[in-house]
Amino acid sequence: MKILVTGAAGFIGSHLVARLLKDGHEVIGVDCFDVYYARSQKEKGLLSVLLNPRFKLVEENLSTMALVSVLKGTEAVYHLAGQPGVRGSWGSSFHRYVTNNIQTTQRLLEECKALKIKRFIYTSSSSVYGDVGEVLSESLHCQPRSPYGVTKLAAEGLCQLYHQEYKVPTVALRLFSVYGPGQRPDMAFHKFCQNMIHEAALTIYGDGRQVRDYTYIDDIVEALAAALVNDQAVGEVVNLGGGSPATLLEAVTLLERISGKSVAKTFLERQKGDVLSTSADTAKLERIFGSKPKVSLEEGLARQWEWMQKFVLGEDEEKAIKATVQPITEVDDQALAEAKADAKAHKKTKRKQKEAKASGQTEIPE
Repeated sequence: MKILVTGAAGFIGSHLVARLLKDGHEVIGVDCFDVYYARSQKEKGLLSVLLNPRFKLVEENLSTMALVSVLKGTEAVYHLAGQPGVRGSWGSSFHRYVTNNIQTTQRLLEECKALKIKRFIYTSSSSVYGDVGEVLSESLHCQPRSPYGVTKLAAEGLCQLYHQEYKVPTVALRLFSVYGPGQRPDMAFHKFCQNMIHEAALTIYGDGRQVRDYTYIDDIVEALAAALVNDQAVGEVVNLGGGSPATLLEAVTLLERISGKSVAKTFLERQKGDVLSTSADTAKLERIFGSKPKVSLEEGLARQWEWMQKFVLGEDEEKAIKATVQPITEVDDQALAEAKADAKAHKKTKRKQKEAKASGQTEIPE
């Protein structure tokens, strides 16, 4: 099957691309390499697939590119691209969330309505719920507490509309606190591991008793792959939570035990948009897909800790190498001017010779 994956260079996208290629599919990945975090980390995430002949990477912006160029012949779409981050969605940057989360989703759906695609899978977020209950089920009325959550819920609504009115076979999966190797550097576990390695204090917003349903990356990818072939999922919104709800402090304690390191904690004021609990009701997930996430928080954190040690070591080595490279601070202005003059004179001579040859002159100027 020929499949389009948007946001292919991101944390989840790169893992998904690898899985789809392993399953024998042909994959077109689109990513604009947004400056939200380092391009180098995204490139590293794609290293294992870049040379695969069944993978093509297109570096374009979904909000402006000609979508037909990547949708032609496509049988399924995984729409993972978007503007992430609850805290960054307030204020003047909101327009980026509107463009990247709502308008690009509508553009894709509008193009897909005329195509005979087998599946349009959209990755939503637990942020759409807000604080509406201790255990979050898909039947609850969503009341997002951040502009980010508002845009993800709006995109969900677009998927539902295009399914109802144009029969686009959409599936919306609400992802809960995804973690694991390759996690974005702005996310909590990445930061915590990095600080523990450098023996720096952890920054915790609020009192640390907020509950998150942590979901390991492999379980996310497994459900995404299953959604491609499961007809029961079409037209549905499904929670994808890991079944490992824990307070932030409990997760930190577990990470300290895994790493063998205990570091100081700095507690700051709760950030606007942070909810108290995102514990997923996974009954619908189990009913439709016949399975549930398998990786426990302890096992997943152990894997991420192992990966982070290698990642941070690599980063430190790169910084050390760059620090030893001496930049050129002095330029011989006279030599530079002479070199430019010589190059200009050479170009002028070549032009005259070309003109003389074209006019049939027997003597070619030098």
